[in-house]
Amino acid sequence: MRHFNKDSLDYNFTDKLEAGISLSGSDVKSLRTQVPQFRNSKIEIVNGIPQVQNLFIPPYKYSQSQVQDTTKDRSLLLSKKQIAKLISLRNQKYMIIPIAIYLKGVFFKMEIGIGRKMKKFEKREKIKKEEMKRELR
Repeated sequence: MRHFNKDSLDYNFTDKLEAGISLSGSDVKSLRTQVPQFRNSKIEIVNGIPQVQNLFIPPYKYSQSQVQDTTKDRSLLLSKKQIAKLISLRNQKYMIIPIAIYLKGVFFKMEIGIGRKMKKFEKREKIKKEEMKRELR
């Protein structure tokens, strides 16, 4: 089960990381049964802690607490070295985008992409290259 961010196709990634994500019990149950929405989600570093913002996880319908914040900031679990790398790249105007959420063993992991948004002409070139590869097959 791998939930993919379609907005990540608009970015040219220079590096990718795998991070753990801290979730509540109802969030985990909801991710096992429903698809999250990545629209406008991004990763920001607040007080030295990377957090996912605007990630919509639908509420679990059998949850005891009826009031759930579905787009709350969720912190990512990374090493100090990886966090320092993210901070330095963020200062260099790179965007940090969630690419996918998937289950690894019993834990949910998030794939993070570090890169820049492609310009329109770069997107067109990418599409042309993909079409050329398809024609060669």
